[in-house]
Amino acid sequence: MDLNTYITNKFKNFNEFLETQWHDYPNKYKEIQTLLFFQAFTSNSLSEKFEINIYQAFKYPTLRHYFQQIEKYINIPPKQLFPTSFHRPYEHILNELKYLSFYQDSFELHKKIEKIRDTYNKISIPVASHDIYREILQYLKLSFEYIADPNLSIELKTKLIYQWQDIHNLETVTAYKSLEKIKTSLNHYQNNANADFYYQLIQQGENQRIEFKERTTDLLTNRKSDRWVKACFAFMNTRNGYVFIGISDDLKIVGIDQELAEHFNHSIDLMKRSLIDKLAHESNKISNIYTTLDEINIQGKTILVFKCNKADRPLYYKGELFMRTNGQTTRVPPELIESFREEFYC
Repeated sequence: MDLNTYITNKFKNFNEFLETQWHDYPNKYKEIQTLLFFQAFTSNSLSEKFEINIYQAFKYPTLRHYFQQIEKYINIPPKQLFPTSFHRPYEHILNELKYLSFYQDSFELHKKIEKIRDTYNKISIPVASHDIYREILQYLKLSFEYIADPNLSIELKTKLIYQWQDIHNLETVTAYKSLEKIKTSLNHYQNNANADFYYQLIQQGENQRIEFKERTTDLLTNRKSDRWVKACFAFMNTRNGYVFIGISDDLKIVGIDQELAEHFNHSIDLMKRSLIDKLAHESNKISNIYTTLDEINIQGKTILVFKCNKADRPLYYKGELFMRTNGQTTRVPPELIESFREEFYC
């Protein structure tokens, strides 16, 4: 079979799959599949590529859309897109993983996992490579914690291990189906771990490192409140801390469902983006460095948690400097600003 015939058949089969499975798979799956396909053209000039039936294939909106998405990768050499520095240690890790289900002794299991981690740390990915490699490494790292967790059953660990065995070849449909299952399991695992951690913090009540806000909008005036913003600034100015949204002062977990319905069209993503943008705008985007926003489910209620790290410089909110003292967010008086700088930043 000559190259033209091969490419034509490849286009036909691939396009048929996309057209029939358009809504069933995540964007990353379709994008990487398209990228893998167009990678066959990286050794030719773009004009030559168009002679191999690409123009004809652009009649299909699916291929045209995704080609435009990944066109920037076309001239990257295949060795950078699909690096050996990733695949060789990665395949070794997958081979080692499948034997972990036979280890019953916890000490031997942890010893084996540490050896696998050493191999994992040797993986390097060129900057120009596709994001799918970094995503795989992210979930592979979390999988080590999952498998080492003594509270999880052998059945759950074995199931995850076998799902990883389906991701040897990134050009197969099975690989991306398994990756989505792995992501779901690990995200659920991580959320549960975070929920337990944050629940313990809530039980401590408000203190030097913990602040509760029931809402980000005022219940009486129905306007946006900036009390949570001041609290975040106070932590960034003073010490690491947490600002909980959806927790009342008496430690009651009220959640954010009512506020979502009233102000954010029931969209948790819209609310999170709105809060992140607000904090970034007020801090000239410095807050993006020192804060992260987690979405947690506790007792059937969704809450948001800003984790704030101490900044390396004083951050002013609307011209005023806030700090955390005695479990309260307070404004630093003008006459004490200099001494505040010396105490916290010198």
